[in-house]
Amino acid sequence: MKQPSRDGKQGAGGGHRRDLAEEETRVLGNHDSAGAATHLAPPAAMSAPPAAMSASSRDAMAMQEGGHTRILGYESVRADPVVGWLVVLDGPGKGNFRPIFKGSNTIGRSGNQRVPIDFGDDAISGEKQAFLTYDERKRSYQLVPNLERPNLVYHNDAALTSNVDLKPHDKVMLGRTTLLFVPLCGPDFDWGELK
Repeated sequence: MKQPSRDGKQGAGGGHRRDLAEEETRVLGNHDSAGAATHLAPPAAMSAPPAAMSASSRDAMAMQEGGHTRILGYESVRADPVVGWLVVLDGPGKGNFRPIFKGSNTIGRSGNQRVPIDFGDDAISGEKQAFLTYDERKRSYQLVPNLERPNLVYHNDAALTSNVDLKPHDKVMLGRTTLLFVPLCGPDFDWGELK
């Protein structure tokens, strides 16, 4: 049987080829079980994006209307710069990462955590299983377990019962997920140095 080719012409395999400009671009994320986008409004439905619409919905609508490429999924830009990352070494989400910011960072499975480890590991507490702090004055990091939660936090394979200083490439285990600590700021660099 002949197969369609991409430019609308009949190819060696037969069938019709479709023009590349007519191909549909599918926005990943926020789709219902039938595969339809759940956060996009039809372009004809509104002439201008309302202020109440989320940033990602406005961007997606603009992309539909104007054909411009936009990065979706980032609701806003943070005022505080990244000071390091937690990279998933093992468990659900392997290879993904989450940024760490100055001050106190709550770590948990819920999306409202400052560092959401939301890759499907239900053994991680939803909220505040641990805290990761960056003290810009001392240029140091600490991992603080939340001892009010039943789920343990491990630092380099030892269960935490008190605060511990984090060093580059330390391992943190929450639930079935192992994270690698990768600092950006520290003794050799801090955002406060830049003017």
